[in-house]
Formats: sequence, structure tokens, C-alpha cells
Amino acid sequence: MSGKNRPHLPVVSDGKDAPKQLTKEQFGQRVYNLMLKKGWTQSELARQADMPRDSISLYVRGRTFPQPHNLQKLAEALDVDPEQLLPNYAEMAIQMDSPVIDIKVSSQNPKIAWLRVNRLVTTRTALSIAELLNNDEDVADATRSGDAA
Repeated sequence: MSGKNRPHLPVVSDGKDAPKQLTKEQFGQRVYNLMLKKGWTQSELARQADMPRDSISLYVRGRTFPQPHNLQKLAEALDVDPEQLLPNYAEMAIQMDSPVIDIKVSSQNPKIAWLRVNRLVTTRTALSIAELLNNDEDVADATRSGDAA
């Protein structure tokens, strides 16, 4: 199976063909540049997008990302696709909703915990983590004895 795709393992892009994920500051700069290209002030962009001027200010200053409906309004006002304005928005939303690492200690056995990791890592790191998890004998012992929560 060495040369074949494994259907249970997602293919991770090397990043060269995927659109870049923007920081809040980069997104703000992008909005600002498009606004200036049209000769608009923040107030005019707010009018054109039918949004509060304070929201435009937050975006331009790189303080926050827009909600999906506001991203759509901004994109329409600036005559660009939402994906062009903020690439990988869906993936970013998932990351914003979920912590990078979430640890919950078992209430029945404080020696074990649930671990959730939502982070892009190298394949080597992922395999090392999988090996550590596979070899975690304390959890295997706790599960056999019925202590796992």
C-alpha cells in the first residue's frame, strides 16, 4: 500500500497550491487597500456595505474577522469574491471555534485525560504523537480495570 492513497488518511497539501490564511492584520490591510483603490473612506465603505462604521474600523485595524454575512457584504461592496477577500475562511472559522489543544481530566481517574488536538503539524510529528498514544499503557490499564471516564 506504499504507493497508494489511503482513504482513511486525508491528503495534506504542501501549501503551495492552497490559498494563504491571512492574519487579522493582513485582512485589515487588504480591506484598507481595496477601499483606497475605490477612493473610499471607512465611512463610505460602511455605507456601501450597509454595515456600521465601527465594524469597518475593527476590520481595517486588524482587530477581528467579519462574520460570514458581513464578509459577503464587504466583498460585494468591494467587487471581489469573499474567498479572494479572505482566503480559507471556512477553515479559519473551524480553528477559531475549536481550541488548538483541549485537555479534560477524567473525573473518575485524575491520572487519565481526554486530549483533542486541532493543529497542523508535520507528518513526522503526527506519527510520533500517534505512537505515543498507542503505547500509553496507563490508559490501557485504566480502561481494562473500568476506571476510564
